[in-house]
Amino acid sequence: MEPTAPVLRVEADAEALAAFAAAETARELRECVRRRGEALLALPGGETPRRFLELLAAADSIDWAKVVVVPADERVVPATDPRSNEGMIRAALLDRIGGPRPVLFGWEVEQGLGPETLRGRFEGRLLALLPEVDGIPQLDLTVLGMGADGHTASLFPGQAHADSAVVVAAHSPAGEARLSLGPAVLRGSRRLALLLQGAEKAATLAEVATGAYDPVRWPAQLAARRARGAEVWCDSAAAGSLTPGI
Repeated sequence: MEPTAPVLRVEADAEALAAFAAAETARELRECVRRRGEALLALPGGETPRRFLELLAAADSIDWAKVVVVPADERVVPATDPRSNEGMIRAALLDRIGGPRPVLFGWEVEQGLGPETLRGRFEGRLLALLPEVDGIPQLDLTVLGMGADGHTASLFPGQAHADSAVVVAAHSPAGEARLSLGPAVLRGSRRLALLLQGAEKAATLAEVATGAYDPVRWPAQLAARRARGAEVWCDSAAAGSLTPGI
């Protein structure tokens, strides 16, 4: 599909944004379980999503036993490492849910295995999990973060990735090995939202949402401008450089 501007949802502050994201995600999960009998949800790591995940854990009437959670990216570290995205998702979401919990479809990082081996193994498992729609594997809802440099998941500026890539092995600007959902899975998600806050991301968001399409410079455009149901969920500070009406 041709790059298009995402739908924008602006909340007043970080707490209101977390509450909106939790309520909207909960509503989507309930609807997916009602309609299909399951829900496939990709979630971000990092600190910005933590409050959103804590509120999501407290949401009512979600049949968590029918939800599969996929960390959208991961560092090449065990889930017990403090830097692990899976570890953060477990602590902020799964460990707070009373009763049955969702399945966490982790990256299964093992000591001694290199990024390409881990990438290939995870890709095979992921393709067996996700249904295909028009030849593209599809998650129900993908929530991602975005850095002030325009990265999302572990797709960083200056690193080109094929549109057909399902999973990629990448590296941070500091050289840290990373694993990430690739462009094919991001654009194939039935619904996708970038979750971000803070004035330090305002100029970047304007470029990502409405600037010239250049995903090597602004990797978050692979999500915000190419996904079928792309949205931006942000606070008023992050929306400060956007032209009203996008």
